[in-house]
Order: sequence, then C-alpha cells, then structure tokens
Amino acid sequence: MSALLFDLGNSRWKLARADGDDIGSVVYGAYGDDAALRSAVMRESGGVSAIWLASVVDRLTTMRTIAMLEEMFPMSVQTVKSTDPMPNVVSGYHHPEQLGIDRLLAMVAARAATLQPLCVVDAGTATTIDFVDTEGQHLGGFIMPGTKMFRDCLLANTSIPRDERVEDGAIVGRDTPTAVALGGLYAVAATVEHFVRGDTSLFTGQTAHVFVGGGDAERFLDLLPQPCTKLDHLVLRGLAVIAADGDS
Repeated sequence: MSALLFDLGNSRWKLARADGDDIGSVVYGAYGDDAALRSAVMRESGGVSAIWLASVVDRLTTMRTIAMLEEMFPMSVQTVKSTDPMPNVVSGYHHPEQLGIDRLLAMVAARAATLQPLCVVDAGTATTIDFVDTEGQHLGGFIMPGTKMFRDCLLANTSIPRDERVEDGAIVGRDTPTAVALGGLYAVAATVEHFVRGDTSLFTGQTAHVFVGGGDAERFLDLLPQPCTKLDHLVLRGLAVIAADGDS
C-alpha cells in the first residue's frame, strides 16, 4: 500500500511517496507557499491510502498543514510523536517527549539498514548524533550547531573577519575561514570517533556502523569513522518504515 509522507523540518517541508518501506523522489519547499505545497501533494497523491507526518516546527504551522491535507483528502493525517512506540528502536531519554521526532525517525531509518550497533549523524540546521545498540536501545546522543550555525555563532561573538573563501581540500586551516569551517566539521567527527572506537566506545568489542544524512552529509562522509554510509532524507525514511510497519 502507498503512503504520503511529510517531514516538517526546521528550514523547509519535504514530502515523498512510500511504497513499502522505500521512498520515491523527494519534493521540498518553503513554508508559507501553500500553492507549491498543494501542487506537490496533488502530483504525488494518486492511490495513496495513508498520510503520515512528523514535525519539529511550531504548532500553528503544523496544524495549518494538517488542516490543508485533511481538506484535500478524505482521511486523517497520522502524526508521529516521540512518545509513540517505534519499530526496532526504543528511546533512551529519561523524558521521551523531549527527544526530537526528527532524531528518533533518523534512528528508525538507520536501524532498518543494519542490525549492528549504530551511530546516526543528521547534519542539517543543527547536527545531531545518536547511538543505538544491537537490541535497538537508544543510548543517548548530542545536539550541536550545524556547520552554518557554528560559523555564524562564532563570528557573531568574536572579531574574526567575515571571509567565506574556504580552501578546497584542506586538511588543516591555513587561513581563518578554513580554520573555522574545519573546526566545526572535526568537532562532530571527533565526537563520533570518541564514542564508537577504542577504550571510550559505547560498543565494546563491536563495530558500530555510522550513518550520516542531512544537507551537509557529503562534508562529513570522509571524516567519520568507517564503515560509514550516507543515508539521505532520514526523517522520511523513518516515516516509511513506520508506515510499512502499520500496514503489516
């Protein structure tokens, strides 16, 4: 059965159609452009039997989107929350409602791709890092500034020159903008390395599979511990797993 999936992210909305636990092409756009959203929905909606939505934006934007969808379709939108049971992943937060649904769905997506212990890095507006053991238990994680936010915060609170010309292929910074850019990347990579390798690993004696997604995934791919796999559209992929699980 086919489902229409919606990811209301920090910076933009995304939608995709799912057949089983796989997603088709992804369409995205800016909030406030209702005409573009309606057009995208109509192009993808043929034969859809369910609508699933995850949101990290404000309640008003979320409810407006749900109302639009329920006006267009004779069915209720199924909204996924952090307190809902997830297939093959259990939240490790002391207060599960505090865990962002985007992080939880990213873990669901990664868990569907491996039975090994895993680390999933979602490198978007913020960069999140989460760890899951072989039983699907979430061990916790970290929230860090995304690469742009890292740079903007640093420049806003220092007198560092606002030069954006980063040296391509540099390993260490030999000019200020390159040093700033690489500092943000290596901070994430070092955090992942610390918790998946050696004496400080959360997975003693086991090899953790690292997954990376988000708009800056390519920038991290070669810096993260191996094995490392790029997995695009983590939230939508997690929603697809949930939709397929609901049909089974």
